[in-house]
Amino acid sequence: MSFRLDFVVIEQQQDQSRLALTLHNLSDKPLALWSLHFTFGRWIHSSSLTHGELEQIGSYKILTSGRTEALKPNGHFYTEFTVGTKPFSLLDDGIIDAFISSEIPGSLINPLPVEITAFGLQQPQLKRHNTALEAAADINIIPAPQHLKPLGGHFALTPHTTIEVNTPYAEGSCRWLRAELESLLHEKLAVRDTGNIHYQYHEQLADDAYQLLVEQDDIWLMASSETGFSHATASLLQLLSSQPCHQAGTVYRIPMVEICDAPHFAHRGMMLDCARHFHPVERIKFLLDQLARFKFNVFHWHLTDDEGWRIEIDAYPELTQTGAWRGPNEPIQPQFTTIGQRYGGYYSKQDAREVIRYAADRGIMVIPEIDIPGHSRAAIKSLPALLADPGDKSVYRSIQGYNDNVLSPALEGTYTFLAQVLDEICELFPAPYLHIGADEVPSGVWTDSPACRALMEKHGYEDPKELQGHLLRFAEKHLSNKGKRMMGWEEATQGDKVSKDTIIFSWLSEEAGQKCAQAGYDVVMQPAQATYLDLAQGDSADEAGVDWAGKLPLEQVYQYHPLADLPADDPTHLHVRGIQCALWCELINSQSRLEYMLYPRLLAIAEVAWTAPENRSWTDFTARLNGQFAYLDKVGINYRRCE
Repeated sequence: MSFRLDFVVIEQQQDQSRLALTLHNLSDKPLALWSLHFTFGRWIHSSSLTHGELEQIGSYKILTSGRTEALKPNGHFYTEFTVGTKPFSLLDDGIIDAFISSEIPGSLINPLPVEITAFGLQQPQLKRHNTALEAAADINIIPAPQHLKPLGGHFALTPHTTIEVNTPYAEGSCRWLRAELESLLHEKLAVRDTGNIHYQYHEQLADDAYQLLVEQDDIWLMASSETGFSHATASLLQLLSSQPCHQAGTVYRIPMVEICDAPHFAHRGMMLDCARHFHPVERIKFLLDQLARFKFNVFHWHLTDDEGWRIEIDAYPELTQTGAWRGPNEPIQPQFTTIGQRYGGYYSKQDAREVIRYAADRGIMVIPEIDIPGHSRAAIKSLPALLADPGDKSVYRSIQGYNDNVLSPALEGTYTFLAQVLDEICELFPAPYLHIGADEVPSGVWTDSPACRALMEKHGYEDPKELQGHLLRFAEKHLSNKGKRMMGWEEATQGDKVSKDTIIFSWLSEEAGQKCAQAGYDVVMQPAQATYLDLAQGDSADEAGVDWAGKLPLEQVYQYHPLADLPADDPTHLHVRGIQCALWCELINSQSRLEYMLYPRLLAIAEVAWTAPENRSWTDFTARLNGQFAYLDKVGINYRRCE
């Protein structure tokens, strides 16, 4: 590398840190008209720079020297600056990616690579967090079933095993089971009128409940619904030994058991952010396999945000032509990683249908999220003539560092856009729900817009936050007319305009979720402190992830119990639909890193969502988790090792 970037903490206080940045020219040529482009997740106080000038757009920073002379061969540029943040504790808090540009301002950028040294933290070396596990259990189903009785003996799975399906409710689960078993046996399995593995409809079982009976010569999967059969299939797959017991590799043992089971919570979800980094369809399918295996029933697909629009909309091709891409020479500037080149991607409608179909076979509902009115920069940049308010002089900055990412409730184009997008999304996704985000609209927005002031006067609004409620009420009614129920983060209640029909996802805190439930909203509990799997898994500086909501080791995930402080008979509990975890992907741009952040914590969330608190045991869970690692190893999942 011809250029090196050093970045260190030189002073830190409780809510402020001072950092030093040094750019080294290691080449034998002077560097003229240079600018340093880098990504850093904190907002820099530009006035605090000791040398140079800084432009900031989200995480993307452009630093110039402010001087005309070139950076000499073997010379360096040094500056210091301040950020208003708690002390840094993770290497991932540093500069994520960088390149050098040496062009005339206004010309196309030709990125030159930069070596970034490890972030220099001011903190003692902390040991890696380890989790003590019990010895691996013989039967290790996660989440723990309500009732499991070992019967002794085994069913022998061979290429001659056949599957019998006598109900249309089991057709999807049968396709899933066949795919898994054929991959294991490297042989095609037959589906016949009579067989060894029987899917049987049992009307008396509740929708999500199932029974599984494994005998020496037959396996019986019993349920009354598609989701019930998927749960029975998941338990059967977990009973399979990870290695064949026959030398030729064609016989797998399944222990004889009797299981009667049903979930504690109806909603057991995971949200994946595909806007910050694009995750290809095959990656999503593999994730869906694991979600189904551990009995999740909702895949919350975060498809739009400031940094990318990821779903095809026929009426507005610009959303994916422009909004799905970012880069140094693109209308949307680089963010996070891979900033020296064009980066992005999107899902065609056919891609989305394929994901929906694949998920449905595994008992998983796909709920799309189109984030409004904040987190809308990609849409606004794609359709400025429709969505930008030229008269709006409001000054604001979102928590992610944008001053141009909020839709205007006063523009006719906003409602035209929303109606068309929501119509197409409703047509594409069969789920009876659509998530509209509604989080993190910054203070100061809409305050200096004549059009917004006129709208407030027309309706007698006194607080600009009521404009958010005004826009969300439009979305809620539009979705209701389409037969859909609106979902949103807890900020959707701000402005007091949406009805109690909107389902609230609580992310800020447990207390926020409780408050919404007590106000009469149905709530999905997703507090960051217990469910955000992008949080680092320990205190060691080299732990991957972020820590704005603290660290989140496996034990803390498993201990989560929604509204545990309320009496069991408190009616607030009736408004809790379930639990969801989230993986925000600002720093997650690969299969390997995605898996490291998810596993094994995803399995803990699965048990928290499915198994009643009184039936959960940390000791028993760690034994079953230990038994699951053979499967994770076999399918090549890059999980975080516990010991």
